Amino acid sequence: MVTIGRAGLSITYDAGLGQLTASVQDAKDTYAIKRRNDYRQPSVFGGAPSWKSTIQEIGTANAGEHFDEGYYVYFVDEIGEAGHGEGKAVLRMDNVVITISFSGDDVPGRRIRDDRPIGNAAAQAALNAVAGQAIAAVR
Repeated sequence: MVTIGRAGLSITYDAGLGQLTASVQDAKDTYAIKRRNDYRQPSVFGGAPSWKSTIQEIGTANAGEHFDEGYYVYFVDEIGEAGHGEGKAVLRMDNVVITISFSGDDVPGRRIRDDRPIGNAAAQAALNAVAGQAIAAVR
């Protein structure tokens, strides 16, 4: 069991601006830009990700069946003396790009500077738990 001190989950969908629906090519371009940037340095406070990979399966969703392509990055931000871990999954489904992010620390009730980042395994578990619902919302 992992106890999370300060944590946050966010899910964003990018399908174009206002009434202008993104094309599949627009979504492919957006996905490629996000991946290139995230693989280099996904955070202004952290360095390059300590883990990066292509997603073949997330939760019960499979690439080629439930989404077209996906990647995952995990990195640690260091702000002052505090550590903050973040796992991020980015998926493309047709003309929609979904970003699911889970971040936080694992030392509740102590000073922020004593915080340790959540681990990669905890971030992946959180993303796996919500991925199916995030993908279903697009269908």
